[in-house]
Amino acid sequence: MDVDENVYVDEKAFTDMAASKKRRKKVLGITLTTLLMLIIAAYFVMVYITTKRFNPGTMIDGKDMSFKTLDEASDLITADYAGYKIKVKYKDGEGIITGDDVKLRVDVSNSLKDIMNAQNPYLWFRFDKRQEYTTEKVITFSEDMVDVVMQDEERLNPASMKKPENPKVVLDDDEFVAVPGDEGTEIDLKKFRTALEKHLTVMDKEFDADAEGCYITPSLTVDSSSVRECVDRANDILHAEVFYLYGETKVPVVTSEDIADMMSIDKMYRITLDRDKIDILLQEFAKTHDTYYRERNFRAHDGKIVKIPATEYGWEINLDGEASRVYNDIVSGISVAREPEFNHKGYAYSVGSNGLVNDIGDSFAEVDLTNQRVYLYVNGSEVLATDCVSGKVTAGMSTPGGLYQINIHQRGAILRGGEEPVPVDYWMRFVRGIGFHDATWRYAFGGNIYYANGSHGCVNLPYESARTMFNNTEIGTPVVCYWRE
Repeated sequence: MDVDENVYVDEKAFTDMAASKKRRKKVLGITLTTLLMLIIAAYFVMVYITTKRFNPGTMIDGKDMSFKTLDEASDLITADYAGYKIKVKYKDGEGIITGDDVKLRVDVSNSLKDIMNAQNPYLWFRFDKRQEYTTEKVITFSEDMVDVVMQDEERLNPASMKKPENPKVVLDDDEFVAVPGDEGTEIDLKKFRTALEKHLTVMDKEFDADAEGCYITPSLTVDSSSVRECVDRANDILHAEVFYLYGETKVPVVTSEDIADMMSIDKMYRITLDRDKIDILLQEFAKTHDTYYRERNFRAHDGKIVKIPATEYGWEINLDGEASRVYNDIVSGISVAREPEFNHKGYAYSVGSNGLVNDIGDSFAEVDLTNQRVYLYVNGSEVLATDCVSGKVTAGMSTPGGLYQINIHQRGAILRGGEEPVPVDYWMRFVRGIGFHDATWRYAFGGNIYYANGSHGCVNLPYESARTMFNNTEIGTPVVCYWRE
């Protein structure tokens, strides 16, 4: 290819272009160097800053602490605990204790320092990696102020506390049962303080003194052996009824209601019976059931009521001896049916629908002195009705009226009371030297013979009547003698 020799080449332009290009490279180099120096300077500035502040992206207790100083972080964390208070629950209400009351303080400074010291300031730029921490809090409070707070709380004043009570054994309907006693409000102050301080140390919001066993509890429960034994023993005694046997008649003396009234149980679960009440009970029983030496109404053979004077006949219990025996019967814990200790005994015993005691029974001899007639009943049936001759009135030997018992029942006897001894075949004495007997020397009975020609007090009977009387009576058979008004 041929070169046009006429083309102009500006060599200077080429030289200037090269110089310009060179200058641009230099400026670029300086710029890059300067930028690098700035970056390095900024890096070290941040290194310096993060030696006294937390690295960016630092989360402590859920709070962003980026570039925060120790004091700032501390203030931010402790601000959450300002106004702290704990609710104290008692059996009978609630109380509030504030942090200020006990000068409670939360210190996280050492924990924050440890966190900051653990961070590498040269890696401050790793803010894209979130760093999460939890502080260890040091909680302090004034023990002296805890004392003040407890002293100001009325529920913690020993004088205001009610001591706990052990279970009580009480009568419920017809059974003794154990019921819990009043648990009271007495607090173990040492245990309470220990529990309170434990809750303050971790800044709990609630403290239930009862749930944490700060209250002093009864020493016994309804399931304690001594309580159960007392209940069982009390119920055994309660149902230990006592019955008296009057012959074949069973009479209640002490019922469960009576025992409940006289029984008491103390705090030591000791059971006692009121002996005075036992005495009173027996005295009342005797008023109703004793018949000894009492005037009484008697329905005679003709259906009429005659009055029988008081005589030494009937039932009478020995109150002094029976009080101790009944006491022992009750404490035995079993039902007892026995004959009581009697001062005197009747022949029979039954209680009618009217509540009155019949101590004569259905087998007895009836002497109508006014009409000079004798009747004998055996098991309610009349087996003898005969005339008689009683004591001589004109000589002051009238047969006495009253209720008696045959006390001598003798076949063949010599009676001595008159001028000469008198032999009889059937002799049935019922009071002093007076009794029934055959009188073979008499040819007539009944009428007014007794008035001027009566006996020395005995009831004279025809021979066959005396034999019938003898064969149908025994020692103890009642004899009812009466004068009609």
